[in-house]
Amino acid sequence: MNRILIFILFASQITFGQSKIQHEPERLFNKLDLGKSTAEFIKEHKIEKIKFLRDTLLSSSIEFDRNGNSVCEIGMENNSVRKSLRKYDNQNREIETKYFSSDDSFRYGYYYEFKDGVRIMYKLKDSLLFRKTAFIKPENIRLYSEYDEDGNLKLKNIYTHDNDMKYLLETRFQNNHLYVQYRYEYLDNKKYVTKIQYDDNGTKVSEKRHLDEEEFPSKNKLNHYRDENESIFRVDSFDKNENLVKMELFDSDNKLYRFEINNYNSKGQLIKVIKENLKREIKTEYIYNYDNQNRIERIDKTTNGIKEIFRYEYKTF
Repeated sequence: MNRILIFILFASQITFGQSKIQHEPERLFNKLDLGKSTAEFIKEHKIEKIKFLRDTLLSSSIEFDRNGNSVCEIGMENNSVRKSLRKYDNQNREIETKYFSSDDSFRYGYYYEFKDGVRIMYKLKDSLLFRKTAFIKPENIRLYSEYDEDGNLKLKNIYTHDNDMKYLLETRFQNNHLYVQYRYEYLDNKKYVTKIQYDDNGTKVSEKRHLDEEEFPSKNKLNHYRDENESIFRVDSFDKNENLVKMELFDSDNKLYRFEINNYNSKGQLIKVIKENLKREIKTEYIYNYDNQNRIERIDKTTNGIKEIFRYEYKTF
């Protein structure tokens, strides 16, 4: 359910009640469900550059190579300029990232090496080991580790998935000590999570199992529960195409305090979003407009009567 994940992230990252969010035109573009990866969409439409405009002012821009990879990102808001440059190898793998200050001076960056299926990340300035990631097939095990300034292992996470890439087990280490484990179970339409906590000696100190999610297929609904008391904190509703059409958030007293409603056209494209924070009495509406190539062209935003227009300009190869 890629669309579910996309819109959950969209809802969590765009803060309710903010009238002006930095680089919001670009953020909204990045959260769109394009029906494929962003790189595939950019490559298919031969897009070389996108300008993200807030009303008539440039908010940010992204330049791409012919494979749809982002090679230059520039942000122009809050009286500062953010800039990053990226390089790729002939397999479209990112091999270098650089970040710059507003005066165009180099701030920090990373370069990447690939050995035996492991992606190794180093700091550009001193070539210090920073991070390792790997995915092991067919066991569906994902590894993630970070290192301190002396090159010592700081943390390590091991994620085990089933064939549908659902989580089965998550194991976390800190400073070479087993820290916590999460065990996932899928029974009928329910998802349970068991948290096992360990002390600095690797001895188990607690274990607690709770209901995490419950699906209601006949109603196209998904409930999310708090781990402390299994009370509902969010309810997601979907259409027949698994698009998220409504999200409701509840406080600790089980009162609805926030919701989001999404509308789609016959192509499955998002065309309208209504967000309302009942406690703060803030209502925000987004209207999405597309061009004849199915590219987002304009988003009209209204927050308690205050209007903004986000425009998208494309340059092609």
